[in-house]
Amino acid sequence: MSTRFLKWGLVGALFAVTLIFSLTYFYRAPFHDHWDIVPYFDRLQGGTLAFSDLFALHGNHWHASGYLVQLGLAQATGMAHWAESLASVLVAGLGFVALARILDRSLELFGANRLTLWVFGFGAFFLFSLDQAANWLWGWQVAVFLNITGALWAIERLSRGAPTLLNTFLGILAAAVSIYAFGTGWALIPIGFALLFTYGALKSGEGMTCLILWTAFTALLLWHFSLALTDSSAAYTVDSTPDFFDPTAILGLIDYAINFVASPIVRFARDSALVCFLIGAGLLIWSVWTLNGVAKEKIWQGAAPFLALAAYSMGAGLLTAIGRWETFGAKHAFVSRYISFGTFFWIAVFALALFAIARNQNASRKVAIGAVGLLFVMKIGNIPSVVQKTVGLSNDIKTAAHILAEDYPDAAPEDFSILHQPGQEIGPRLDMLKTQQVSLFRAAPEAEEDAQ
Repeated sequence: MSTRFLKWGLVGALFAVTLIFSLTYFYRAPFHDHWDIVPYFDRLQGGTLAFSDLFALHGNHWHASGYLVQLGLAQATGMAHWAESLASVLVAGLGFVALARILDRSLELFGANRLTLWVFGFGAFFLFSLDQAANWLWGWQVAVFLNITGALWAIERLSRGAPTLLNTFLGILAAAVSIYAFGTGWALIPIGFALLFTYGALKSGEGMTCLILWTAFTALLLWHFSLALTDSSAAYTVDSTPDFFDPTAILGLIDYAINFVASPIVRFARDSALVCFLIGAGLLIWSVWTLNGVAKEKIWQGAAPFLALAAYSMGAGLLTAIGRWETFGAKHAFVSRYISFGTFFWIAVFALALFAIARNQNASRKVAIGAVGLLFVMKIGNIPSVVQKTVGLSNDIKTAAHILAEDYPDAAPEDFSILHQPGQEIGPRLDMLKTQQVSLFRAAPEAEEDAQ
């Protein structure tokens, strides 16, 4: 049986587990921020939705890519929320295709093809991990998977080799999808410059043109964001940012970012976050050092995309910290929704460590194998608590949705309070869903007088 068949069979199995899980436990009604898509759908139905409306800030994020997917699915399915969870898994699958291209190139470069199954298995296990349950099941979070998939494709295109206009243009498109889905995509801007320089942008006229294109893309994004910040249609914005000249604030932001990156491994054992992060960082350094000793002429070409993935996780953590640390503290970084962003770091750690293990015969190899094994066991331990909590929430949402569909508008507020945040007014949005017979009212029983 060919390695190609085995590796994709393993990936397919892990993908299928996540797909089945998502379609079994998806949230049956809008939940918290998800209610904010309802006015867009109402305007779409009334023919008054302008394309520019999609680019209003929600917090300090654009969600335009997510809105496009959600509104398209809502139009096609009557806002059936299973479709949003299906889209999240399929979009993540598209992201894995980009990761697979990176993995294949580096396996070949480092002569580590005998570890193909391990590398692909770990990559798929992390990217489709069920400790991301809050994102898989909540339709609103399709924006998260558009973000990480855009990031994967941008990094894949920009690490393809010597910069070309086509790859840079495709990288810009992918980065735009990412940034216009979720604010963490901004981390791609410096990463893009770093990759262009690493792969020789200064060595050719075409490479210089690619740098100019990426610079122009950056300038346009900053200009658009400055306009969006002044738009009164933003749902909410961060009231303040930390004082970057305050050492306490700097340490707090770093603490938050470390927790953010460690969370995909130790959310269930939060006091171990710093130790876990240091083990991962140590493995990265050891891997690059080892590979530089055995494949010096190929080290940066092969390692750069993984270092970019690790940098993306850290950058996403720091960007999130700027908006969240001062209000919520460093422990907020363990919110399970952030696992999807932090997981890039661990994909990089595991992939590079396996490449290095394949080429290293020193005593340090055994230590690296032990560290990888420890981290993998911790990753497995991370999953049950998140899954249990999120499935419980899904069941509660299902119950509330059923009560609303049966009894609205006479349902008691406490019966569906789980669906919204304190102070969030959803009455008019419920009326719209009822009128349109979509979302939780889709296929709901007819009014009593119609049933008689």
